[in-house]
Amino acid sequence: MKKITKAVLLVWTIAVMGFATVCSVSAKDSEGDVVIVIDAGHGGNDPGSTSTVTGANEKDCNLAIAKAMKDEIGKYDGVKVYLTRSGDDGITNSGRANIAATLHADFLISIHNNSGSDTGSGCIGYRSLNEIYAGPTEEMCRLITDNLAGLGFANGGVQTRVSTQFDYEDYYTLIAEGVRAGVPSVIIEHCYLSNPEDAGKLTNSDGTVNGEMASAMGKADAAAVVSYFNLSKRTTPADSATELLLTRGNSAVIEIPDQSSDGATWTSSDESVVTVDENGLARAVGSGTARVTYGLSDGTDGFAIITVPEVTEVALTGAINPTFYDDVEDMFSDIDLGSAYGMVTYSDGTSAKVELASVSDVDTSRVGIQYLDITYGNLTGRLMVCHDNADYKPEVTEPETTEANTMPQTMQQTEPETASQTEKAEKPRDNDMVNSLIKFVVVLLVLVIIAIVLVVIERNRQSKWNGRR
Repeated sequence: MKKITKAVLLVWTIAVMGFATVCSVSAKDSEGDVVIVIDAGHGGNDPGSTSTVTGANEKDCNLAIAKAMKDEIGKYDGVKVYLTRSGDDGITNSGRANIAATLHADFLISIHNNSGSDTGSGCIGYRSLNEIYAGPTEEMCRLITDNLAGLGFANGGVQTRVSTQFDYEDYYTLIAEGVRAGVPSVIIEHCYLSNPEDAGKLTNSDGTVNGEMASAMGKADAAAVVSYFNLSKRTTPADSATELLLTRGNSAVIEIPDQSSDGATWTSSDESVVTVDENGLARAVGSGTARVTYGLSDGTDGFAIITVPEVTEVALTGAINPTFYDDVEDMFSDIDLGSAYGMVTYSDGTSAKVELASVSDVDTSRVGIQYLDITYGNLTGRLMVCHDNADYKPEVTEPETTEANTMPQTMQQTEPETASQTEKAEKPRDNDMVNSLIKFVVVLLVLVIIAIVLVVIERNRQSKWNGRR
């Protein structure tokens, strides 16, 4: 009887493990890496809020924090980090969310700074109202706001805001479009630029950004991502043999084999490719190959070989302002596709705003979301527009599964032009989940049959044994 119990327990354990694998919602890329997209809010002609204390613009504060966050996460292994903007470019909120969707991001984190009365202070994290995304976005917001509170800012906690247009919808377009695109998305208000104490920490009296505090905030945000995804620092041994491939902008700790690096001196054979600090932290700054060499006081030395590949174009995403046309303030028939533009994302996580070579035609009679084909050089991508009239009902896309998702060198998931919004380009993600569940059910049935056979065999054996007795 004990053998029967063990057999059943074994089958049950395998089934539970299979179910856990199928139901995991962390979407890895084709190389098994976590993908984080960091969005510096505002930009271009949109300065965001302007500090009434120092005159600093929010867009500059946001970008400084975003870059610091990217640099810090770039020290960790198993993760790719991208910026929606790496310069002073304006992007629509829908465009930002669609950049994250194009890159199959695990998380989109939008960096902002608040404004209001001079008594409002501290940080706030805005999560999604959607039941699928509420849990992960709540946790990410909590981790970040707790870390920011550690820098001396009041902790406003995690909040939500309800749409004034749709029931149970998120108010903020970036979060709502993240839900529709299948990417958990949050907005982090780091402090109040209208508050003298907050503004005095993040900005200088001449209206510039306090780089030290922006760096500390970026590191606090990064620490939350590291904790959420349980990331580990990237290291490589200085054994004079191992070659590390390091993306431009990322870093790695060089370890001296079998001994401490205390007191070591570090040099790079080519600082245009790799720089190294006094602690052996090497940073990739340009394409090529360099040796990072250590030397100890006893004459011991060695080196690590680091190769930095050329930066390549990763994806193209389109945007247009306005994106939503309701036939009251904005007539869909008056859409000007000539005003559409593209954002190219590069392998080093940077981005650039570009003028599109072509945009496919739009069906002005169609209600809901359409994805139009766009091109730039050898890249193809898509542009989202929405005929947002009374018949339009927003959709929800579940996060991608753990099955490897191909990171597009060119964006080729352009949907067919159909009248049904349910046939969006995100639909294959839902199909992947369904297929995974079907596979799980089939495997479970096979395991149940095996368990039944084992039970029958064991009972027959016991019956024969009892008969002999």
